[in-house]
Amino acid sequence: MADLERIVVEWTGLSGLPGVSVFYGELAGSANADLKTFFTAIQSVFPAGLSWTIPGSGDIIEDSDGGLNGVWINTGGGGTVAASGAAAHAAGVGAYVNWRTGATIGRRRLMGRTFLAPLMNSAYDNSGTIVTGNLSTLQTAATALVTAANTRIWHRPSSLVAADGSSSVPLSATVPDQVTSLRTRRR
Repeated sequence: MADLERIVVEWTGLSGLPGVSVFYGELAGSANADLKTFFTAIQSVFPAGLSWTIPGSGDIIEDSDGGLNGVWINTGGGGTVAASGAAAHAAGVGAYVNWRTGATIGRRRLMGRTFLAPLMNSAYDNSGTIVTGNLSTLQTAATALVTAANTRIWHRPSSLVAADGSSSVPLSATVPDQVTSLRTRRR
């Protein structure tokens, strides 16, 4: 059982947004500062007009049951904007990061995934996959976030009554050369 910082990064400025990416961090760590570094490192792959807001405060949750245990406040958050001059993009289409841990839950490895969409149109090559240089930018930033060692992957409890949630440090990150698309849950 551990307390985690829930860090909700808001994506704004383009069609199909706002959106959020939810991360978890070590309590009293610098995960939000590490996330600001991550998003700053990848800003060149995204279309002009996109901005990310990394919070300086948020909820503290207990990883075993997901219950709120207070509020965290930390320096290091703030805004980051896409540095690309290109505004052309396909809404909801982009890349993703697989976060791998050494933990097992039941008989499965605990993993996380972060979707990074939309990428700018020039981020794709003629075969419809991600340009090598852009893929390298995303991979390098994801690896640096793992190396910073302040983030966690959270496994939600299996039910409201079971306190079987847990969290683990990501050991590696992989950005596959695959394009993904997001769909809204709203209907």
